Amino acid sequence: MEKLKSLILLFVLLVSNFVLCAGTATAAPLTLSYIRLTRMKAGQQSSVRLVFKTATAGATTASINFNGADTTTWTGSSGAVNAVQTISSGSCAAETGATALPGTLAASGSGSTISITGITALAATTAYCVDLTSTSAVTDATASEYHPVITVGSDSLTVAVRTVSNDQIVVSAIVSPTFNLALSSNTDSFTSSLSPASVGVTSGRTVTINTNAKNGWFAWAYDSSTGLNSTSASHTIPSTTPGTGATLSAGTAEGYLFGITSITQGTGGGTTSAVAAYSSNGTTTGSGLDSTVRQIASSNGTANGAVLTVKELASITSTTQPATDYTDTITIIGAGYF
Repeated sequence: MEKLKSLILLFVLLVSNFVLCAGTATAAPLTLSYIRLTRMKAGQQSSVRLVFKTATAGATTASINFNGADTTTWTGSSGAVNAVQTISSGSCAAETGATALPGTLAASGSGSTISITGITALAATTAYCVDLTSTSAVTDATASEYHPVITVGSDSLTVAVRTVSNDQIVVSAIVSPTFNLALSSNTDSFTSSLSPASVGVTSGRTVTINTNAKNGWFAWAYDSSTGLNSTSASHTIPSTTPGTGATLSAGTAEGYLFGITSITQGTGGGTTSAVAAYSSNGTTTGSGLDSTVRQIASSNGTANGAVLTVKELASITSTTQPATDYTDTITIIGAGYF
């Protein structure tokens, strides 16, 4: 009988030890875990990202208790957990490198705890992630450090979450208005001596405009002599119908024109156009200039490398007085349309 009692006692001790060991083996700490709030400002509503690494396998539920074991708790410090939660693991995996939490997930809040159900049984020692996507998943507690408890199945871990008085930097900047106009050269000349046999044309120069004026820009021009003037010959080959389009004919009459032979907007916005009178075919057409400031081109958008190619044209007759000092000074100006 004594032997039987001893055997029974030994059996009870063995069973108790086995149950105790089995019980402790099923619970272990999570690792590599964190809770990310999309806002840390006290009183601000926030979404939540949960990342954790399991210790044991088989968990089908998870939770976050924001009160944790703190003496000053989340819900006791003006924080709150929304009862209605939305959940997704669709995007967190690519961003974190963890495995998207599997299953037909559902989440809800009660008191200080958010519970996640519908999880497909998790593997051991695997990193998982999930997002509580509502922008009001939680309301941040008074600025301080808190220690929520993450529980996954029987595994758990206490982590730290911080709230602050302000979590944003307001950035300010100024973009100044800009406008620039540049000429490719300050001189231009006819490609050969003027002759009554043909209309003469200069080599041409470019006008480059850059501006951030959203409404575009304008360009104007005027000249000093209302024509090509020779001091030695006391003669001027006159500008032809300034401000009105004209066509020169070789040998029939003296005339002098200014024209835009091409115009491009570069990489700016909007469109560019030459004023009709000053749009030139580069051989015979354009309009004269005088001392009046006349618009020659415009744009209705910004300009980054807008380019105007301008040329001068002249015709003479067989009686035009010879001289080597025929000259004119053309002034080109512009402005951004802010």
